[in-house]
Amino acid sequence: MKTLFLFFGTILAAASASADPTKSSFFTNDFFGDGRDRWRSASYTLFLGFEGENTGGVAHDIRIRAEIISPWGSRNQPTGNDRPYVGMLGLGVFVNESFGQLQYNVGAEILATGDQTNIADFQQGFHDLTGIAGYLPKDMPHEHVGDSVTGMVSAEFARGYTLAEGFYFRPFVGAQVGYETFGRVGFDILVDGYADAKRYVRDPISGFLQPASPERASKMNDMSFLLGADYSYVTHSDFFPHWSDVEMTNERLRARAGVQVRIRKVSTFFGITYLSKEFESQVESQTIGVLSLEFPF
Repeated sequence: MKTLFLFFGTILAAASASADPTKSSFFTNDFFGDGRDRWRSASYTLFLGFEGENTGGVAHDIRIRAEIISPWGSRNQPTGNDRPYVGMLGLGVFVNESFGQLQYNVGAEILATGDQTNIADFQQGFHDLTGIAGYLPKDMPHEHVGDSVTGMVSAEFARGYTLAEGFYFRPFVGAQVGYETFGRVGFDILVDGYADAKRYVRDPISGFLQPASPERASKMNDMSFLLGADYSYVTHSDFFPHWSDVEMTNERLRARAGVQVRIRKVSTFFGITYLSKEFESQVESQTIGVLSLEFPF
Protein backbone atom coordinates (compact mmCIF):
# COMPACT_ATOMS: atom_id res chain seq x y z
CA MET A 1 0.00 0.00 0.00
CA LYS A 2 2.91 2.40 0.71
CA THR A 3 4.17 1.71 -2.80
CA LEU A 4 0.78 2.64 -4.23
CA PHE A 5 0.73 5.93 -2.30
CA LEU A 6 4.24 6.73 -3.57
CA PHE A 7 3.16 5.92 -7.14
CA PHE A 8 0.10 8.16 -6.92
CA GLY A 9 2.08 10.97 -5.32
CA THR A 10 4.66 10.95 -8.10
CA ILE A 11 2.04 11.01 -10.86
CA LEU A 12 -0.05 13.70 -9.17
CA ALA A 13 3.00 15.92 -8.71
CA ALA A 14 3.89 15.63 -12.39
CA ALA A 15 0.32 16.18 -13.51
CA SER A 16 -0.20 19.25 -11.33
CA ALA A 17 2.54 21.02 -13.27
CA SER A 18 0.73 20.41 -16.58
CA ALA A 19 -1.60 23.09 -17.90
CA ASP A 20 -5.04 22.76 -19.45
CA PRO A 21 -5.96 19.15 -18.67
CA THR A 22 -8.69 17.41 -20.65
CA LYS A 23 -11.76 16.82 -18.49
CA SER A 24 -14.43 14.14 -18.54
CA SER A 25 -17.14 13.46 -15.99
CA PHE A 26 -19.99 11.02 -15.46
CA PHE A 27 -22.93 11.23 -13.05
CA THR A 28 -25.05 8.09 -12.71
CA ASN A 29 -28.28 7.66 -10.78
CA ASP A 30 -30.67 4.76 -10.65
CA PHE A 31 -33.67 7.06 -10.19
CA PHE A 32 -32.99 8.57 -13.64
CA GLY A 33 -32.93 5.08 -15.13
CA ASP A 34 -35.98 3.16 -13.91
CA GLY A 35 -37.38 5.52 -11.27
CA ARG A 36 -36.30 3.51 -8.22
CA ASP A 37 -33.39 4.22 -5.91
CA ARG A 38 -31.48 1.08 -4.95
CA TRP A 39 -28.41 -1.09 -5.61
CA ARG A 40 -26.11 0.87 -7.94
CA SER A 41 -27.80 3.95 -6.57
CA ALA A 42 -25.54 6.85 -7.61
CA SER A 43 -21.98 7.72 -8.56
CA TYR A 44 -19.86 10.62 -9.75
CA THR A 45 -16.61 10.11 -11.63
CA LEU A 46 -14.21 12.85 -12.74
CA PHE A 47 -11.31 12.22 -15.13
CA LEU A 48 -8.46 14.68 -15.57
CA GLY A 49 -6.17 13.90 -18.49
CA PHE A 50 -2.55 15.08 -18.68
CA GLU A 51 0.21 14.73 -21.25
CA GLY A 52 3.29 16.67 -22.24
CA GLU A 53 6.85 17.24 -21.07
CA ASN A 54 5.94 16.93 -17.39
CA THR A 55 4.56 13.44 -17.95
CA GLY A 56 7.36 12.26 -20.20
CA GLY A 57 5.16 12.51 -23.26
CA VAL A 58 2.88 9.75 -21.91
CA ALA A 59 -0.83 10.46 -21.43
CA HIS A 60 -2.15 9.92 -17.90
CA ASP A 61 -5.67 10.06 -16.53
CA ILE A 62 -6.40 10.83 -12.90
CA ARG A 63 -9.74 9.36 -11.82
CA ILE A 64 -11.57 10.70 -8.76
CA ARG A 65 -14.87 9.07 -7.90
CA ALA A 66 -17.55 8.47 -5.29
CA GLU A 67 -20.25 5.83 -5.34
CA ILE A 68 -23.25 4.63 -3.34
CA ILE A 69 -24.32 0.99 -3.49
CA SER A 70 -27.44 0.43 -1.38
CA PRO A 71 -30.03 -2.25 -0.61
CA TRP A 72 -33.58 -1.81 -1.87
CA GLY A 73 -34.76 1.59 -0.69
CA SER A 74 -38.52 1.35 -0.70
CA ARG A 75 -40.18 0.35 2.56
CA ASN A 76 -42.89 -1.34 0.47
CA GLN A 77 -40.43 -3.88 -0.92
CA PRO A 78 -38.64 -6.88 0.61
CA THR A 79 -35.57 -5.88 2.59
CA GLY A 80 -34.52 -9.11 4.26
CA ASN A 81 -32.05 -10.90 2.01
CA ASP A 82 -30.37 -7.90 0.38
CA ARG A 83 -26.83 -6.71 -0.19
CA PRO A 84 -24.88 -4.62 2.37
CA TYR A 85 -24.67 -0.86 2.04
CA VAL A 86 -21.42 0.42 0.48
CA GLY A 87 -20.16 3.99 0.41
CA MET A 88 -16.85 4.48 -1.38
CA LEU A 89 -14.31 7.09 -2.45
CA GLY A 90 -11.62 6.31 -5.01
CA LEU A 91 -8.49 7.89 -6.45
CA GLY A 92 -6.81 6.27 -9.45
CA VAL A 93 -4.06 6.98 -11.96
CA PHE A 94 -4.00 5.37 -15.41
CA VAL A 95 -1.71 5.39 -18.43
CA ASN A 96 -3.93 5.95 -21.47
CA GLU A 97 -1.95 5.43 -24.66
CA SER A 98 -1.69 3.56 -27.97
CA PHE A 99 0.73 1.01 -29.36
CA GLY A 100 0.21 1.06 -33.08
CA GLN A 101 -3.54 0.63 -33.57
CA LEU A 102 -3.98 -0.96 -30.14
CA GLN A 103 -5.34 1.43 -27.49
CA TYR A 104 -4.64 0.55 -23.87
CA ASN A 105 -5.52 1.87 -20.43
CA VAL A 106 -3.48 0.49 -17.53
CA GLY A 107 -3.47 1.76 -13.95
CA ALA A 108 -4.32 1.43 -10.28
CA GLU A 109 -6.77 2.87 -7.79
CA ILE A 110 -6.90 3.35 -4.03
CA LEU A 111 -10.41 2.87 -2.61
CA ALA A 112 -11.79 3.84 0.80
CA THR A 113 -15.05 2.23 1.95
CA GLY A 114 -17.28 2.29 5.00
CA ASP A 115 -18.62 4.95 7.35
CA GLN A 116 -15.23 6.72 7.29
CA THR A 117 -16.17 8.11 3.86
CA ASN A 118 -19.31 9.85 5.26
CA ILE A 119 -21.13 8.80 2.08
CA ALA A 120 -24.05 7.37 4.08
CA ASP A 121 -24.44 10.62 6.03
CA PHE A 122 -24.36 12.58 2.77
CA GLN A 123 -27.08 10.41 1.26
CA GLN A 124 -29.20 10.66 4.40
CA GLY A 125 -28.86 14.46 4.42
CA PHE A 126 -29.71 14.73 0.72
CA HIS A 127 -32.90 12.68 1.11
CA ASP A 128 -33.88 14.63 4.24
CA LEU A 129 -33.33 17.94 2.45
CA THR A 130 -35.19 17.05 -0.74
CA GLY A 131 -37.87 14.81 0.71
CA ILE A 132 -37.14 12.25 -2.02
CA ALA A 133 -37.94 8.69 -0.96
CA GLY A 134 -35.12 6.21 -1.17
CA TYR A 135 -32.71 4.22 0.89
CA LEU A 136 -32.21 6.01 4.22
CA PRO A 137 -29.22 4.50 6.05
CA LYS A 138 -30.40 5.42 9.56
CA ASP A 139 -33.83 3.87 9.09
CA MET A 140 -33.00 0.59 7.41
CA PRO A 141 -31.71 -2.56 9.13
CA HIS A 142 -29.03 -3.55 6.64
CA GLU A 143 -25.39 -3.88 7.63
CA HIS A 144 -22.76 -1.61 6.11
CA VAL A 145 -19.49 -2.79 4.64
CA GLY A 146 -16.83 -1.89 7.21
CA ASP A 147 -14.12 0.77 7.03
CA SER A 148 -11.23 -0.25 4.83
CA VAL A 149 -8.60 1.14 2.47
CA THR A 150 -7.96 -1.22 -0.40
CA GLY A 151 -7.08 -0.97 -4.07
CA MET A 152 -6.96 -2.56 -7.48
CA VAL A 153 -4.91 -2.74 -10.66
CA SER A 154 -6.58 -2.94 -14.06
CA ALA A 155 -5.87 -3.08 -17.77
CA GLU A 156 -8.04 -2.64 -20.83
CA PHE A 157 -7.06 -3.12 -24.47
CA ALA A 158 -9.13 -2.01 -27.46
CA ARG A 159 -8.85 -1.86 -31.24
CA GLY A 160 -10.96 0.57 -33.22
CA TYR A 161 -12.35 -0.02 -36.72
CA THR A 162 -13.84 2.70 -38.92
CA LEU A 163 -16.61 0.84 -40.75
CA ALA A 164 -17.93 3.94 -42.52
CA GLU A 165 -17.50 7.66 -42.23
CA GLY A 166 -18.50 8.63 -38.69
CA PHE A 167 -19.18 4.99 -37.72
CA TYR A 168 -16.63 3.50 -35.32
CA PHE A 169 -16.62 -0.04 -33.92
CA ARG A 170 -14.35 -0.66 -30.93
CA PRO A 171 -14.11 -4.14 -29.36
CA PHE A 172 -12.17 -4.46 -26.10
CA VAL A 173 -10.95 -6.88 -23.44
CA GLY A 174 -10.04 -6.02 -19.86
CA ALA A 175 -9.18 -7.40 -16.45
CA GLN A 176 -9.06 -6.10 -12.89
CA VAL A 177 -7.55 -7.54 -9.69
CA GLY A 178 -8.27 -6.15 -6.23
CA TYR A 179 -11.43 -5.07 -4.43
CA GLU A 180 -13.27 -6.61 -7.37
CA THR A 181 -11.53 -9.21 -9.53
CA PHE A 182 -12.91 -9.96 -12.98
CA GLY A 183 -12.26 -10.47 -16.67
CA ARG A 184 -14.30 -8.54 -19.22
CA VAL A 185 -14.97 -8.55 -22.96
CA GLY A 186 -17.20 -6.18 -24.90
CA PHE A 187 -17.62 -3.61 -27.65
CA ASP A 188 -18.61 -0.01 -28.23
CA ILE A 189 -20.18 1.61 -31.30
CA LEU A 190 -19.65 5.36 -31.69
CA VAL A 191 -21.46 7.31 -34.38
CA ASP A 192 -20.51 10.80 -35.61
CA GLY A 193 -18.90 13.27 -33.17
CA TYR A 194 -17.27 10.85 -30.71
CA ALA A 195 -16.07 8.47 -33.43
CA ASP A 196 -12.38 7.75 -33.96
CA ALA A 197 -10.92 9.80 -31.10
CA LYS A 198 -7.27 9.24 -30.27
CA ARG A 199 -8.05 8.13 -26.71
CA TYR A 200 -11.10 7.43 -24.57
CA VAL A 201 -11.91 7.10 -20.87
CA ARG A 202 -14.57 4.70 -19.58
CA ASP A 203 -16.95 5.24 -16.68
CA PRO A 204 -16.45 2.22 -14.37
CA ILE A 205 -20.16 1.99 -13.47
CA SER A 206 -22.07 2.56 -16.71
CA GLY A 207 -19.32 1.56 -19.14
CA PHE A 208 -19.81 4.65 -21.32
CA LEU A 209 -16.88 6.16 -23.21
CA GLN A 210 -15.88 9.79 -23.69
CA PRO A 211 -12.97 11.17 -25.75
CA ALA A 212 -9.92 12.06 -23.64
CA SER A 213 -7.48 13.76 -25.99
CA PRO A 214 -6.56 17.29 -27.12
CA GLU A 215 -9.02 17.20 -30.03
CA ARG A 216 -11.84 16.64 -27.52
CA ALA A 217 -13.38 20.10 -28.05
CA SER A 218 -13.93 19.42 -31.75
CA LYS A 219 -15.57 16.09 -30.91
CA MET A 220 -18.16 17.97 -28.85
CA ASN A 221 -19.33 20.12 -31.76
CA ASP A 222 -21.29 17.35 -33.46
CA MET A 223 -24.07 15.12 -32.22
CA SER A 224 -22.86 11.66 -31.16
CA PHE A 225 -24.58 8.34 -30.56
CA LEU A 226 -23.08 5.63 -28.38
CA LEU A 227 -24.03 1.96 -28.10
CA GLY A 228 -22.22 -0.81 -26.31
CA ALA A 229 -22.32 -3.99 -24.28
CA ASP A 230 -19.93 -6.09 -22.23
CA TYR A 231 -19.79 -9.33 -20.31
CA SER A 232 -17.80 -9.79 -17.09
CA TYR A 233 -16.94 -12.86 -15.07
CA VAL A 234 -16.38 -11.82 -11.45
CA THR A 235 -14.45 -14.10 -9.09
CA HIS A 236 -14.18 -11.82 -6.03
CA SER A 237 -15.88 -8.70 -4.63
CA ASP A 238 -15.25 -6.88 -1.35
CA PHE A 239 -18.78 -5.49 -1.74
CA PHE A 240 -20.14 -8.93 -0.79
CA PRO A 241 -18.17 -9.69 2.41
CA HIS A 242 -18.02 -13.16 3.93
CA TRP A 243 -20.23 -12.21 6.88
CA SER A 244 -23.09 -11.39 4.51
CA ASP A 245 -25.54 -14.14 3.59
CA VAL A 246 -25.94 -12.66 0.11
CA GLU A 247 -24.40 -14.78 -2.65
CA MET A 248 -22.68 -12.87 -5.45
CA THR A 249 -23.34 -13.77 -9.08
CA ASN A 250 -20.25 -14.44 -11.17
CA GLU A 251 -21.63 -13.41 -14.55
CA ARG A 252 -22.49 -9.74 -15.21
CA LEU A 253 -23.89 -8.09 -18.33
CA ARG A 254 -24.06 -4.39 -19.18
CA ALA A 255 -25.81 -2.89 -22.22
CA ARG A 256 -25.88 0.85 -22.92
CA ALA A 257 -27.14 3.51 -25.30
CA GLY A 258 -26.68 7.27 -25.18
CA VAL A 259 -26.65 10.52 -27.13
CA GLN A 260 -24.45 13.61 -26.91
CA VAL A 261 -25.43 17.02 -28.27
CA ARG A 262 -23.91 20.48 -27.95
CA ILE A 263 -26.27 23.09 -26.49
CA ARG A 264 -24.72 26.55 -26.84
CA LYS A 265 -21.31 26.19 -25.11
CA VAL A 266 -22.17 23.08 -23.15
CA SER A 267 -21.78 19.50 -24.39
CA THR A 268 -24.60 17.46 -22.87
CA PHE A 269 -24.62 13.67 -22.76
CA PHE A 270 -27.42 11.42 -21.51
CA GLY A 271 -27.47 7.66 -21.58
CA ILE A 272 -29.11 4.56 -20.13
CA THR A 273 -27.26 1.44 -18.97
CA TYR A 274 -28.87 -1.91 -18.22
CA LEU A 275 -27.17 -3.88 -15.43
CA SER A 276 -27.90 -7.56 -14.90
CA LYS A 277 -28.27 -9.03 -11.42
CA GLU A 278 -25.20 -8.83 -9.17
CA PHE A 279 -26.41 -11.23 -6.44
CA GLU A 280 -28.60 -14.30 -6.39
CA SER A 281 -31.45 -12.87 -4.32
CA GLN A 282 -31.65 -9.64 -6.33
CA VAL A 283 -35.30 -9.62 -7.38
CA GLU A 284 -34.69 -7.95 -10.74
CA SER A 285 -32.07 -6.32 -12.92
CA GLN A 286 -31.81 -2.53 -12.97
CA THR A 287 -31.34 0.40 -15.34
CA ILE A 288 -29.32 3.49 -14.42
CA GLY A 289 -29.30 6.90 -16.04
CA VAL A 290 -26.02 8.64 -16.96
CA LEU A 291 -25.64 12.41 -17.29
CA SER A 292 -22.59 14.44 -18.28
CA LEU A 293 -22.24 18.19 -18.81
CA GLU A 294 -18.96 19.40 -20.30
CA PHE A 295 -18.01 23.08 -20.46
CA PRO A 296 -15.29 24.45 -22.80
CA PHE A 297 -13.12 25.67 -19.92
